[in-house]
Amino acid sequence: MKIIFNGDEIEIKDNSTIADFVKERKIEGIFAVEKNLEIINKDRYETEIIKENDNIELVGFAGGG
Repeated sequence: MKIIFNGDEIEIKDNSTIADFVKERKIEGIFAVEKNLEIINKDRYETEIIKENDNIELVGFAGGG
């Protein structure tokens, strides 16, 4: 199925959860996931299903000084 990820249209497996999506892309570190303009809490990653045409944004955090 097709979704929008950080502004780009990509294909992912049907019935993927946020956790599946993060794992398949080997995303690590401190980050936030937004689905259709809603920040998804980490405790929902295993159960939050991504649907066709969902808009997923992933924002990472970096320290600095």
